[in-house]
Amino acid sequence: MSENILLTKIQALFVQGEYALAEKTIDEIRGDFNLYTDLVAVYDANISLAQENHEKMWFAIQRGLLYNYKNYELYVLLGEYYIRFRANPNQAYLCYENALFYCTDSEDSVFIQDCMNRLTDSYTITVPKTSFIILSYNLLDYTRDCIESIRNTVPESAREIVVVDNASQDGSVEWLRAQPDIILRENPVNSGFPKGCNEGVECASKENDIFLLNNDTVLTPNSLFWLRMGLYESDLHGATGSISNHVSNAQMVIFKEPTLENYFSFAKETNIPMQFPYEEKLYLVGFALLIKRSVFDQVGPLDERFSPGNYEDTDYGLRVITAGYKNLLCKNSFIIHHGSKSFGKNVTTFNNVLQINAEKFKQKWDINPHYYLHPRLELVRQVTEARTSQLNILDIGCGCGALSAALKGVYPNAATYGVEIVPSAANIAKHIGSVICGDIETIEFPWPENFFDYIVMGDVLEHLHEPAIVLQKLYKHIKTGGHIIVSMPNMKHYSVMLPLIIDDEFSYSDAGILDRTHLKMYTKTEIFKLITDSNYEIEEFSFTSCGEPTPATMKFLHLLNNLSRSKDINTYLAYQYIVKAKK
Repeated sequence: MSENILLTKIQALFVQGEYALAEKTIDEIRGDFNLYTDLVAVYDANISLAQENHEKMWFAIQRGLLYNYKNYELYVLLGEYYIRFRANPNQAYLCYENALFYCTDSEDSVFIQDCMNRLTDSYTITVPKTSFIILSYNLLDYTRDCIESIRNTVPESAREIVVVDNASQDGSVEWLRAQPDIILRENPVNSGFPKGCNEGVECASKENDIFLLNNDTVLTPNSLFWLRMGLYESDLHGATGSISNHVSNAQMVIFKEPTLENYFSFAKETNIPMQFPYEEKLYLVGFALLIKRSVFDQVGPLDERFSPGNYEDTDYGLRVITAGYKNLLCKNSFIIHHGSKSFGKNVTTFNNVLQINAEKFKQKWDINPHYYLHPRLELVRQVTEARTSQLNILDIGCGCGALSAALKGVYPNAATYGVEIVPSAANIAKHIGSVICGDIETIEFPWPENFFDYIVMGDVLEHLHEPAIVLQKLYKHIKTGGHIIVSMPNMKHYSVMLPLIIDDEFSYSDAGILDRTHLKMYTKTEIFKLITDSNYEIEEFSFTSCGEPTPATMKFLHLLNNLSRSKDINTYLAYQYIVKAKK
């Protein structure tokens, strides 16, 4: 059956109110991507709406937009979904606005505008325009591409473009002056990133949301739309950020072939409705950071002590959290980022500024940003449950809560708990989950028996006086069949063993395996014994490595390995062991 005949049949059944027969016809071609087009998805979603089947309606819209992200009828239906089933008029408004942007039919445009008018008449819509705050410092070609991508992907009714030029000398100012839709501020000297962004915000309309966007970025279709949808999912959402091809903070997507064509293809498949699109973060990288205006007014401008740049976004994220809001990574918003073009020409300068600002951050927040702010993704991957599982997870030594946030990004129905001995870190983590500040060896455990599905101890046991006693104390709080996840440094790693054997050197340091705060030293055998003696059944035993040994080192390690009982060369290459065990 041809597509036209199929659509005619479905349409006739739909008009006649024969929803069951129309649905049956659609079900017959549901597995055929060529026949189940965006036009079929429109009927599928309409039928589901008439039947008040919100889940099926959502999946129809998702599949239709995967086929054709420009189908404006699907955005109208998405708006109906959000108003009917999610009771969120702000998100519905954004959907209608996006539908109007893609609509090419004048009569349908009138209809969509009527939908928006009825919505604004019935509800208080609190979604303002977005003010793009872009800093320009030379790199005219990048700036031009960035601004063109905004014009091509964002409705004019939804945007305001503010550019702060930091004394460019490559013709950028002349080009920017000629753009009628740009508010331009010209600085006589380079004021740096934090101050430049603050100056841009001062030039923006006072009611608009703020989007800090690097000039070496390219917006892909619907990337801002889904950032805005995430921002207005809840009153508690203060800032949203995108995934990208070039970004830190576990926001990066790895491409085997990093080309613009592949980036846009990925965006087409990604910037659509997603079942689990959000991951709560301690902070979001400022290359593309959308901040709700009411939150910006409460939290305040970027801290200019971090000029010329680095750590101002980290600082801002913690300020958003401690003000009672959430930072959300929107995994259905992909923005292309060329990456570090301003600093890229001078790596030494970049690294010096990074180190200086890390120290400023530490002084301000009383936490080490390298140690407390980043999730251990290798530990997250040890939790293997269905995405919708309702889990109770305890993170001992939770830092600022990065691991808990990452786990909830994978398991949105999980309840997370934490124990952290450092008060400054615990005070931040309390905004992510239920956290106790104290020493795990001395505190009274407040949790009921058989409560936790998982207890995670990343780099904890080696810091304890009596790790075996702690493991035994925790045992009764784990559900039968529940798990512990433990990571511990390997005393036998070649970076420890070779200096000891060759140079008689065994020097403690501020970090690493010989961290001077470690009270215990373990090898694979001793870790295995510690876990099993505490009545846990080991399920998985893996390791992480660090660096690549030289050929000479590997030759020496093989000689040592020939003398060992285990004959396992990995006992020298394992930097840190990861153990998953079951009660």
